Amino acid sequence: MELVLLTGFSTLLGTLEPKSAHAIPQRLLVADYEPPVNISAPGRREGGGTRGGNCPIAKKPLTALIPANNIGFTVAQNPVLLFYLPAMPPQAKPLPVEFVLRDGNEKEIYATTFMMPGKSGIVSVSVPVSADVPPLEVGKNYHWFLSILCNPLERSPNIFVEGWIRRVPLNATLNNNLKQATLKDRPDIYAEAGIWFDALNTLAALRQSNPKDSAVSSEWAKLLKAVGLEHMATEPLVPISPIPSNNATLSQPSPKN
Repeated sequence: MELVLLTGFSTLLGTLEPKSAHAIPQRLLVADYEPPVNISAPGRREGGGTRGGNCPIAKKPLTALIPANNIGFTVAQNPVLLFYLPAMPPQAKPLPVEFVLRDGNEKEIYATTFMMPGKSGIVSVSVPVSADVPPLEVGKNYHWFLSILCNPLERSPNIFVEGWIRRVPLNATLNNNLKQATLKDRPDIYAEAGIWFDALNTLAALRQSNPKDSAVSSEWAKLLKAVGLEHMATEPLVPISPIPSNNATLSQPSPKN
């Protein structure tokens, strides 16, 4: 896998903090989410097309549900990231998918592997609460990769996406607003404060638990449209099954710069 070697990364990403939510929004539409200005990072929001007979063939490519600037904020110690996985070719064997999270020094702090679902859709990958996985530190940038392992013996044919996540402080105003808000209002509050991953994940959970709620579906579509991912709005949320870490047959070297 060919990745970008970063220098002066803290300067590149900037030191912006999320906007404060001064008052609980009155049904603020999540379409008001705007990626923080003057902040971007090298990354790849969409995976390439078919790169071998074992890789998925689909109209929609592997896609990370992130802003186009390749970085999003979270206030969570153990965040959740969402990805669209394309459909497999008919009668093809399911492929493993690998998620890797590194700190700002490119040290791997978490990795997991799971099998592609039986159909296309949006999956969630959680950074677990575990003694072996350090929580994200406030103000730090983390580099993640998600790869469809098309060839178990080498990485060059793999389809991948990559981006960055930064944990930012949960300031007193935002914390107070969240405590006072209903569950359906929380995505709006996160979005208004520029907290992408929490807005998206909270809204995805609402969509999963309220699949027939047109208001939730509308908010979901508006949030994705705000970052140019409106074509993902109707994709279903699908579960994944992690592969035990002792399954040596699927192990590969982690991505390297």
